[in-house]
Amino acid sequence: MENYELNVDQIFSSNMILPAGKSFKIAGVGVSGKTVKVDLDGTIKRTVINRRGEWSVRFSPIIDTSRAFEVNIQDGIQHLTLENVRFGRVILVAGQSNIGFRMAHDQDFKSEKENFKGQNIFYYNAPQPSFIYQNGKVNVYQSKETHWHQLKVSNLEHMSAIAYYAAQKLVEEDPGMPVGVVCCTRDGTFASTWISESTLRENQQLLEEVVLPFEDRLKAATDADFESEIKDYRERVHRHNRRMYNFMKDNPTVSLGMAISVVGQAPWPPPVTPDSYLRPGSLFKAMILKIKNYTFNQAVWYQGESNVKNYGIYDQLLFSLINDWRDAFQDYSLPFYVMQLPKYADVPRNSWAKIRNQQLKVTQVLDSVHLVSIADTGEVYNPHPVAKRDVGRRLGRILAGNGYSDTPILEEVTRNDGDTIFKFKFVNQIQTRQGCFIEGLVNHQWQAVPGEVNQDTIRIQFPKGTTEARYGYSNTPILTLFNEQGDPVAPFLVDLTSGKLI
Repeated sequence: MENYELNVDQIFSSNMILPAGKSFKIAGVGVSGKTVKVDLDGTIKRTVINRRGEWSVRFSPIIDTSRAFEVNIQDGIQHLTLENVRFGRVILVAGQSNIGFRMAHDQDFKSEKENFKGQNIFYYNAPQPSFIYQNGKVNVYQSKETHWHQLKVSNLEHMSAIAYYAAQKLVEEDPGMPVGVVCCTRDGTFASTWISESTLRENQQLLEEVVLPFEDRLKAATDADFESEIKDYRERVHRHNRRMYNFMKDNPTVSLGMAISVVGQAPWPPPVTPDSYLRPGSLFKAMILKIKNYTFNQAVWYQGESNVKNYGIYDQLLFSLINDWRDAFQDYSLPFYVMQLPKYADVPRNSWAKIRNQQLKVTQVLDSVHLVSIADTGEVYNPHPVAKRDVGRRLGRILAGNGYSDTPILEEVTRNDGDTIFKFKFVNQIQTRQGCFIEGLVNHQWQAVPGEVNQDTIRIQFPKGTTEARYGYSNTPILTLFNEQGDPVAPFLVDLTSGKLI
């Protein structure tokens, strides 16, 4: 039996945004056996704190987005008040560094700050935990408390850049609707860190390719080995940072991407150690389960950069992640928006192209999972593009739901009298730039073949014996097909015999 002081989960705080028109929970901890009363504008819910010291109450949907509410919580002795609680659209943005990339580093930060207008935007940055290995056990340590913030010019630098531009677009589409963003990210993470350990172990391939290699590495090394590897890694990082500093000092006008192409990437990933946050399942337990009682309208996932070594199973990882999160949030139809990776060159050949194809594949298998391709953006030699405005506003437009729910994707492939017809979704009239070409694989050679556009289809006569077709299938694709809104057709690789993505 656990006993705590009466409190709410950290994500519930003053200034929070709860989803309008959707039932929601308020949850926390307290003394086991006590009754908690939660009063939200005269609607009262009561519950008894369970043996684990946890409590939660569920409220029916509230549609009033025009005013602020107050939430009062008490157990007969202690009393909590949450102020300025509003209802609106709540977006979860999650993944690794590119979605967590803050406005302070965005190339347009200065102009956005200078032209900042009071906006109906609120944000919550989920705390990033540390892991401590002591006496043969890994413990989670969260160094600071966080809370909801109303976006102001003074705190703009702390918000995710992509999330800011997306929220900005959402507010433009519906000025009376408050937008709340929950940012749950960690730099350099593998998809497996965001999936429950039980799910990883239940999937034989994920167990063999993800979990067991990590565990075998831990068994094969001593504490002295870990200390030596960490020391060596820190020295390599220090040497890299020093080279980068000296290069930028000597070449102040050179872009960061060009500097990285000369100096090289910072060493990554760090060594495998017992307290690594890259442990399979670590962030699902330490971050996702910390916000499991919150309710979201939509979730955005932007990750894949760190999975170049096991890109072949990325579809299984992403499939498992979405199902795990929907289960954790008890929201089995929660819409997910998967950001397809941008362009980047300094990775093994076609590894990012393969991950993009796997991302596309998952959106065609799971219901309410949408693709937002940004493969026409990015920097060839910088894995962290500093221009986030176009990406964020494209995302915001799609989240708003006033047009297409996805960027254009391949829907089906049919063959008829020597012709191959590619049909696309989320486009009425395909727009071409620099011509219309799709590559075909014949006799183990790829050949670009021109196609004929007819509204949402492309007709091509491939050479006899062509077995596969691809478009934009490169780490740094040159995309030539777009919909009417300027969104790119997502790159793909397809088997022409089965019509299925490879």
